[in-house]
Amino acid sequence: MAPSSSILQSVMQDTAQGTSTQQETPAYDIKGRIMSLEEWDLNVPVERPVDFISLAHHGCDIRSYYEAQGLMDYFNILNGPTYENLVRHF
Repeated sequence: MAPSSSILQSVMQDTAQGTSTQQETPAYDIKGRIMSLEEWDLNVPVERPVDFISLAHHGCDIRSYYEAQGLMDYFNILNGPTYENLVRHF
């Protein structure tokens, strides 16, 4: 730890004496990106992520596999209601 502290001290002394050739510039500029948007202007797309009826219609009937594993309750929750007001609030 001593070498790094000695380097830091020498740089601070050079800067204090005015012998530093580099100008102090910020590494980056922080610019605010603020958007004025009302809560009720947000559109919340509501869809069914897993639509077994559509999959079966197109020849991919996988519902029986998930029923055999007992996972239909999960898909009922996943495809359940979307609380749009709560989503807009957050």
